[in-house]
Formats: sequence, structure tokens, C-alpha cells
Amino acid sequence: MNVTLDPDTVTAVESLVAQRGLRDTSRVTGVSLATLRRALAGRKVNTHTAEALRRVPPRVRKARDFVRVPRIVAPRPRETATSWTLAAIRAAIDAQMRGNFALPVRLAEAMSRDDAVFNARANRNAPISAVATRLDPHDSSRGRAIAARAAVSVQIDRTVLADIAMTLVDHAVAIGYVEQDANDAGTRIDFRLTEWPLEHVRYNASRDALETTTADGEIVTITHGDGRWIMFRRGARLPWRRGACILPGGFVWAGHADGVSDWQSSSRAHGLAKFVGEMPEASGLNDDEDDPVAVAFAQAMHDLAEGEKSVTIKPYGASVEMLANLSSAWQVFSENVVSREKAAARIYLGTDAILGSTGGAPGIDIAALFKMASTKFQSDFEALEAGLLSGMYEPWTAMNYGDTRYACAFRFLVPDPDRDAKRAELAANHERLAVTIERRRAVGLAVTQDVVDALAAELGIEPAPRLADVAPAPAAAS
Repeated sequence: MNVTLDPDTVTAVESLVAQRGLRDTSRVTGVSLATLRRALAGRKVNTHTAEALRRVPPRVRKARDFVRVPRIVAPRPRETATSWTLAAIRAAIDAQMRGNFALPVRLAEAMSRDDAVFNARANRNAPISAVATRLDPHDSSRGRAIAARAAVSVQIDRTVLADIAMTLVDHAVAIGYVEQDANDAGTRIDFRLTEWPLEHVRYNASRDALETTTADGEIVTITHGDGRWIMFRRGARLPWRRGACILPGGFVWAGHADGVSDWQSSSRAHGLAKFVGEMPEASGLNDDEDDPVAVAFAQAMHDLAEGEKSVTIKPYGASVEMLANLSSAWQVFSENVVSREKAAARIYLGTDAILGSTGGAPGIDIAALFKMASTKFQSDFEALEAGLLSGMYEPWTAMNYGDTRYACAFRFLVPDPDRDAKRAELAANHERLAVTIERRRAVGLAVTQDVVDALAAELGIEPAPRLADVAPAPAAAS
């Protein structure tokens, strides 16, 4: 059966073939160099060859692949927008789909000022700052030594990482910029992570690349992993069209914000008393709006409605009627606001459980968050880890130590929300095993190590406990 090589495999194999001095690849991939070239030319290979090619090791990049370039500066932030119509929200979403992020960034800023979206975004972003991290070194003494130096030389501020993560959540893509500086002794190049403003980034469809404008007006191509740029993304191609939270969140925010505004207006309309006054018909004052008596009478009723006065005097012969709005239509605003709050939580967290049954549950700890929406947080961690590995730690290692073979990896230590339950279950299984062995012995059944191994496997206990050696009974005295 013939299959097509996936793009990642093609890239890895092409890099392998391009390495200088490579004459025999069979020891590395299981297929010959000639077979590799034929596969790359036609892209169609049998399943056995395709499986062998997928085992190609990651490309080792050399120091010459990374060139120190002058530092560039981002343009100044654009003015924020405080008023959004539905047409403007649609325009921002269309721009997000095209990969032009100026308007979408402004929309995300406006959404963050809404209480429902603010709470959901804050809970989504909290683990980035709260979860512990570590550097996993290459499994060698040299790798561990390099990781120890990277812990000092590669600077990743957690607040910067949290900002990048929030941009990634909102737009499914975020851009990091690496500041490079030589250390005081001139023996090492230090890296420092910063966030490049996404509002100045746009997708060039003709070149299939992201570009940005610098403070000098120069248009620069963003090349991930070149030692300067890091592209954090969720998805391999055009991720901003699929995983961006502002795509469904824009109209959810509009519905919530407008619902709150309409609710306030409706509350005022229902809460204020309304008075209708009638002057005596014989006075002829009903047809004269400029009559000072009629004007004073109307002002007195207005003051009563607004609560400015509690007592007034009406003209002789005049009458006053108070109107009350007995409609229950105001309830629709309450339902709309709560539903939009739950929708915002589902978009950002994958669940609205944190709101409770009435939408007003108290705050919860991070372990509960992980239990309810672990897949969301895990995807954030994986995107950040992958971007930092290939965009920061590998270039730093190559520029300082010759190539990327000994690069360390940045890892989030994700808490296990079911840890206590797993421990309780394991303790209970150990207790069941001990009781089972004791009962078998009590009824005279043989208890051998094979029996213990089988029972332990059934209960999920690893490793199986070992039976103690039983000393032979002492011989009776003659």
C-alpha cells in the first residue's frame, strides 16, 4: 500500500539528506539514501518505508544556522477602542481570519474589560503563573552541565510568559522576540524572552509567512527558531482561523455587555414611579404648556418620581395618577446575562462548572480547575513548551555550544488533581491483597510467589510484594 509522507517527515528527511558528508542513511532510518531521494521526489512510498522515515531523528542544528542580528524595536501601541458596534466586531473577526491582528487585538482588549470575560480569562491564565516549572536536561553529564548554565543565561520572566499565554489563548498565535546580549566576560550569549506586540503582525498569503513592521518602518519576516523569533501557536497551519477564543467570544461579549446595559435601563424604567397629572378642564390650562401653574405642577410630579421630594401641592381641582409597570419582561435580561457568563466560561475553560448552579459560585483552587478543564491548560503548556524548546533553548545551545544536541527543555510540572484518590485506591488495593492472602492461608490454600504476583497484577499493584523466606521449624529435642 502506498501512502503520502506527512510534511513534518518530509522536512526531517530533507534535512537529513542535506547534511554534508552523509553517504549511508540505512543505519539511521532503515532505508538507503537512494530510497530516501526517490521517496522525496515522488512523495509516495510503501507503508514500511514510511514508518522507517518517521523514525528519522530530529535535525541537529549547528551554530552557523543562527546569526546574531541587530536588535529591532516594535512600533508604539495603537490607540485602544472603547466603543464597539456589532459591525465593528464582525470586522475584527474577519481581520482575525485573514491574519491581520491590529483590530482583533483591540477587540480582545475591549473584551477583557467585561466582568464575565475577565473572570474566564483570568482563570484560564492563572496556571501559567502558579504552576511550578523545571528544566529537563539532556541525559548526559554534558547535558546536565549545559542545563545548569541555561537556568542562568536564558531568562524567562513568568509575567512575560503569562502575557504571551493570554495572547495565545485569545488569538491562537503569539510572537516572542529574543533579546540577545553577551555576558560581561564576553564568553556567552544570554537570551531574554520578550513579547512582540501582535497588533503589528499580519499574514502575507502570497509568501505564506507572518510579517511585522518595526519602529523604523521596515517589514520583517517572522522566522520561528532563528534565534530571534518564536512563534507560539496552537496548530500547524493558520491556527488563528480555528483556535482563537475571540472568534466565538466576540459576540458572546457583545451579548453580555448589551444585556447588562439593557438590564440597567429596564431596571430604571421599572423602578421609577410614573405620574400623570390632569388639570381641571374648566381652567383651560391643559392646552397651555407655557402656563406657569402647569409647568410647576409637572415639575412637582417629576421631583416625586425622581425621589427629590416626598411631599408636594397640586393645583385646586387637579388630579394625579401613578402608573406602575407590572410586566415581568425584565427577567429576560437576567437570563441573557447569566447565559453569556456561562458561555464565556465554556469558551475559555471548556466548562461553566466554576459558576455553580446559579452562576455565582465562589472562587476555586487550581487543583479543581485542572480537574474540570485540564485539556485546555495542557494545550497551553504544550504550545509554550514547544515554542521555547525550538525557538529559544535550541538556538541558545547551538550559539554557545556548537549545536542543539544537548539542549534542555522547559517543562510545566502539571499537578495531578486525582493524586489523593489514586493514593487512597492504591492503599485499599494493598489492604485487599493482604486480606486475600491471609484468607487463602486460613483455609489451607497454598500461597506461592506466583499466586501473589497474579493477585497483585489483578489489583494493579506494581511491583508485586515478595513473600518472606520462611525459616524451617527447629528440630524437636530428643
